[in-house]
Amino acid sequence: MIVCDMQGTVQKYEADAEALFGWTRQEVLGKMNVGSFHVPRNVPTLVPRLLKEASVNGKFEEEVTLMRKDGSTFQAVLSVYPVIRDGKQVGFMGRTRPLGPPTAIPVGSLWFQALRAPFLIASIIPVLVGALAAWQIRTAFNLPFFLLCFLGAVFIHLGANMANDAWDFRSGNDANVHHLNPFAGGSRVLIRGVLNPRTHLAVALTFLGLGSLIGILLVTQVGWPLLWIGIFGVAVAYSYVGPPLRLAHRGLGEIAVALEFGPVTVLGTYYVLARTFDPAAIVLSISLGLLVAGILWINEVPDIPADSAVGKRTLVVRLGVPRATTVFGGIIGAAYLVLVLGVVLAGLTPWTLLALFALPLAIKPVQGLQKAGADPHALIPSNAGMIMATLATGVLLLVGLAIQAILK
Repeated sequence: MIVCDMQGTVQKYEADAEALFGWTRQEVLGKMNVGSFHVPRNVPTLVPRLLKEASVNGKFEEEVTLMRKDGSTFQAVLSVYPVIRDGKQVGFMGRTRPLGPPTAIPVGSLWFQALRAPFLIASIIPVLVGALAAWQIRTAFNLPFFLLCFLGAVFIHLGANMANDAWDFRSGNDANVHHLNPFAGGSRVLIRGVLNPRTHLAVALTFLGLGSLIGILLVTQVGWPLLWIGIFGVAVAYSYVGPPLRLAHRGLGEIAVALEFGPVTVLGTYYVLARTFDPAAIVLSISLGLLVAGILWINEVPDIPADSAVGKRTLVVRLGVPRATTVFGGIIGAAYLVLVLGVVLAGLTPWTLLALFALPLAIKPVQGLQKAGADPHALIPSNAGMIMATLATGVLLLVGLAIQAILK
């Protein structure tokens, strides 16, 4: 039997639940959300539905797929009831009847989850934009160099994802994440106790090393300016939360990410292919950097309590939700305004203004943050919406650059 409060935080965790799910009472009570017992794909949909149905109808009962600490899953009949005290609902009580043994521990799936591969959009789009800009502006393209840029950016990004999770686990940040927003809180795979933390960090550093080797190879081919871009990029990738700099802890993480996925990635790719920097390419890099920073910004809101608990004083933590919401709107507005200014002042092709068609998509997350505030689960659609807005903007920029390249 498991009892939780109205926010889903576990308040009672019986011995049978400990044996069934594999988490200890010390790990669960007052710390974990009941959604942690469900497979991730069901968290945004099934968990809110079952809680609502239990509140409205007095009972929820259905066969569901549940997950143990080690990531293995099992089928069970889950019954959920409202907990009423003094005539007011104060939580939920759940009973689980397993229908069979758990599956094998999905070690491979946990390693893939550790990569946080879906977030690679934040590096792939800038590489593509930088490459297409080089073709449109300078009629410059080299397929082997482009592929090396692509692989290098992906390796650095994967290394950054895993290194950040490695250091968040060691700092205790993961243990303080009580929400189930899939866009925040990192992968949190290490708390499951399946993957070896030292091996996990070694894999992260290996990815960073591979990306660095590709960068060194490209430096030997295109020149020294790329070296300084590469050094900065790798340093930021490791040091976002890695010691000794811990940029996010110092309130510099959001700025570093904007530079990493904007100027570093876009201009790095552009320079490899065009062997120079142009104002129009700089404008594109600033716009994309702001949008990726926007993804990070809204994803940091659900993590404010966990980040605060371990001294990770991001800009969002320092500002608080109301002011962070205002700044978020400014970041989004600036990302599109800079494109207009680039057309007027920097020779950027007017076709890139097709990206403005994505502006309504980008406004929705701002409105969603205004409405949801610090509620991590109400914010899920806005977290997803910011990623989609960035993707749409990137695709429209690519279309605009391609049209201009074809027409000229």
